Amino acid sequence: MSERGILEPVCSSTESALYSSIRIQGYRGLDSFRMQGLGRVNLLVGTNNCGKTSILECIELLRSVRHPHALSSIVARRGEWGYASDQARATVDARPRPLDLAHLFANHELANKISIQSERVADVDPVAWNDRVTIRVESPSDSEHDEQDMVPEASDGSEHLVLHVKWADTEDDYRAFITDDGLLYPSQLRRAIHFGRALRLGRWRNVSRQEVQFVGAAGVSASDVVEMLSQHVLTPQEESITQALRIVEPEVERIAPVVDHDSRTNHDSPGGVVVKLRDGADRVPVGSLGDGLWRMLGLALAIANAEGGVLLVDEIDTGLHYSVMEDMWRMIAEQAAAQSVQVFATTHSRDCYESLAAISATNDVTIQRIDRKRGEAVRYSSEAIVAAAERSVEVR
Repeated sequence: MSERGILEPVCSSTESALYSSIRIQGYRGLDSFRMQGLGRVNLLVGTNNCGKTSILECIELLRSVRHPHALSSIVARRGEWGYASDQARATVDARPRPLDLAHLFANHELANKISIQSERVADVDPVAWNDRVTIRVESPSDSEHDEQDMVPEASDGSEHLVLHVKWADTEDDYRAFITDDGLLYPSQLRRAIHFGRALRLGRWRNVSRQEVQFVGAAGVSASDVVEMLSQHVLTPQEESITQALRIVEPEVERIAPVVDHDSRTNHDSPGGVVVKLRDGADRVPVGSLGDGLWRMLGLALAIANAEGGVLLVDEIDTGLHYSVMEDMWRMIAEQAAAQSVQVFATTHSRDCYESLAAISATNDVTIQRIDRKRGEAVRYSSEAIVAAAERSVEVR
């Protein structure tokens, strides 16, 4: 069989999918891109800087209706901080660093517009599964509502523009003032301009429990792990989380969060969680058992907290040995179906996508090769991936 024959894209079945396709325009390096034939679990493969993480971010924005803090999360994960002028720093030297939103737009230009659209299966609640979001920058005078009287004074003398994020529902939109070079200060992020009045974000839904969980390559922070695990102690989910840990360490018997009031604790490193091993008398910190166990714990907690929503994982195989990946994917697929979660993950690992292909016969999964220059993802069947692996054909 030729290489072309092995890797021939296949038609999709979306019977159990949630989002069945996603179209992106003007987001970062994705001028115009489409991904179709999505399943319950979707693995994105491709070269560095091909747009895999950008696609995850677009899905995060789709699901973050009336939750503009997703913008700050995305920008902060990328380290896209802005720098205030010397005059501004002198005036408000205690002000947190602003977010530089210009990098979200194609060619880093605020004049461009971001559009993210999706299609979904007919029996999915349209309110729960938002299918469109647009992001653009307007002048106060050109904005849909007259906001000129509300423009704040800039300490550095710069002009202000209006960042407008609009979801499919006509009432689900968000506006905030940004500087003319795209800087959004935290004080402005916390306030929304809606129909001529300011609304506090605390009044909006979807703040305490998110419908989207994003797990980056660095994993879940210790503080988030403790908070999420505390919600599942002595619930049916606790056992499924423990079973996930046994994929990496079969001797794990119990798991529990530990509240540490010591301010010196580094909450960005593994901590705050202990396990009991079979035949072990003492509690063992999860961090003592290696990065793989911590990574598996973060994945299990994230999918438990994404019930009815979306789990997004960047470099899902980080910290995991190839020998546990098939069981990891089986856990992800089973929990995604049980919790009504749609999963999107990225990888550069051949072991990772071959492991997913190994369990695809009994699960609704797709593997999508991302190439932003092509403008459309290529979807492969499990049979094509297995055949490619047997013939040493690269699909990443």
